[in-house]
Amino acid sequence: MIALYRLDKELERKIAALLDNSNHPIGYFYSIKSIIDQMMNPFVVITTEPYREELESYSLPVVCLSIDLNDIRNVWERLCEREARLPAVVVCGSRKEKFWLEKEYDLEQKLSGEAKLSFQLQEEWQEDEEPTLYLSPKWNKNMLPQKPPTGEWHLVEPSIATLRRAVQQAESLITYARVRLREKHLMEAVVNSAHDAVIAVDRHSHITLVNEHAKLLLGLSGDVVGKPITDYIPHSDMLRVLKTGRQELGDVATVLDRSIVINRIPVIVKDQIVGAVSNFKEIIDIQKMEMSLRKKLHENGLEARYRLESIIGSSPEILYTKEQAAMFARTNATVLITGESGTGKELFAQGIHLESTRAMGPFLAVNCAALPESLLESELFGYEEGAFTGAKKGGKPGLFELAHGGTLFLDEIGEMPLRIQVLLLRVLQERRVRRVGGERIIPVDVRIVAATNRDLAEEIEREHFRADLYYRINMLKLDVPPLRDRLTDIPELVKSMVQEVNEQHEQKIERIDDEVYRILQGHTWPGNVRELRNVVERSVLMAKDGRITAESVGFLYARKVARPASSSGTSRSGHIDPEAAKIIAVLQQSRHNKTLAAKVLGMDRTTLWRKMKQYNIQ
Repeated sequence: MIALYRLDKELERKIAALLDNSNHPIGYFYSIKSIIDQMMNPFVVITTEPYREELESYSLPVVCLSIDLNDIRNVWERLCEREARLPAVVVCGSRKEKFWLEKEYDLEQKLSGEAKLSFQLQEEWQEDEEPTLYLSPKWNKNMLPQKPPTGEWHLVEPSIATLRRAVQQAESLITYARVRLREKHLMEAVVNSAHDAVIAVDRHSHITLVNEHAKLLLGLSGDVVGKPITDYIPHSDMLRVLKTGRQELGDVATVLDRSIVINRIPVIVKDQIVGAVSNFKEIIDIQKMEMSLRKKLHENGLEARYRLESIIGSSPEILYTKEQAAMFARTNATVLITGESGTGKELFAQGIHLESTRAMGPFLAVNCAALPESLLESELFGYEEGAFTGAKKGGKPGLFELAHGGTLFLDEIGEMPLRIQVLLLRVLQERRVRRVGGERIIPVDVRIVAATNRDLAEEIEREHFRADLYYRINMLKLDVPPLRDRLTDIPELVKSMVQEVNEQHEQKIERIDDEVYRILQGHTWPGNVRELRNVVERSVLMAKDGRITAESVGFLYARKVARPASSSGTSRSGHIDPEAAKIIAVLQQSRHNKTLAAKVLGMDRTTLWRKMKQYNIQ
């Protein structure tokens, strides 16, 4: 599109006639807002010199109408036909108009005849004692300083040839406008996707680019592009950068009660300052990002999300354990967490880390039983380039290096190979590591929290665990109780697990029967809390009508079928009947509460009595 901006009706008519057979539509615009509304489309602006400057801030392709010497000569010759004496000619125009007309005049030397031609800025024109013709481009009519001392201002209109050149130039810029618009949209997409707030200004301190993050931090609203930055920040430091051309990095300031870090960088093209860019970020965001990056430093890292108060349970056993863990967290000593599999030892490790002075540092974890010996060594201590076939170029830091200033959780330490135990003992004693295949000694500041479900004293007797390492890691010992020792916590645990499973699987369990808790509290739970979690998840998925009933957890009994001491329920061949075995198991689990057992088995009480008699179950 060819946009005609603030032209009079006569100029619009002439340019429209020149574009009559072109493929480019014409738009007529009379305000900056109307131009901005079209900036999503490619277009070239034709305007006059006085309006060029207000469009520069928008980085639009602009063609300025400009009179030439032939246009001046035509007016001068027409006026001189009435003059006996050839007058001097003074042309008043803007700075750029004056520059180009003077250049053209110097090349042509002078007008025909004896006329004297001079050029002045329209705001600085001077009187001449000689008879003078005062000329100015037609579009400057409302900007001329005052009436000249002799005669009138004579306005110069551009000829059709002059207008044709402007139209041809505008048509040639259409392709350029499309490319520029595509680049502009790409730039805006990049800036808007940046984590930082970004704002840019041109050399006149007008805003040329701003993303939504910057608007939020600076409290800007609406369309601010093209407006002076001082309208929003009266004493903007960007003015200083535009003046000095020096970048300012890491400046700390407070804006709208937010502490931010600011970088200001001048934009310099061919030794000329053409603008400046500022990017800034809230300090709190930088801190959050640093913590997030530290937690993701290693693919085997475990994000410490659980605090001690997040561990569910109010039984005396679990409360005591949490108190002990909180006490241990206040020290910097190594902690050994013991307990059966599935009791939640890793939760206590995370809680100790988050309660300690190292909470802002990294928390990394490794399962010592999950990796072969050679891989566990390189994982813990790192390796240098070329240490073994397949080693990464440049080497790789180990978990001890990555956990510097934080906590390293060694899960299942009882499964650690003896050779690695020797290397671990050395690190604990010297607080230094050496990478596999390397000679460099690297100091580390890491707290060790270890966990095991084995009896390490027994492992020492069997020579599967080093006694010196055991004494080193057993400075503070935390025993996590099994679920069977804190059965009163089951209702609280179940409710929390049901809520979590509801969210994960988009279920809606609204009721849990009291019989369910009694059944769950009668189970021995060899798999502890992990087993309870699996049972709850299955019960939620199999529940009907948003309710968990005793029948929902009946599958527990099928796994606990055991033949009683008597021969009750056995067939003549000596094998226990499967139905009889199930009934026996349910009766034992429900502590011979026949009403509850019948509900779990899905039969009425009379049917249960009949089957007990059939199988001779006492």
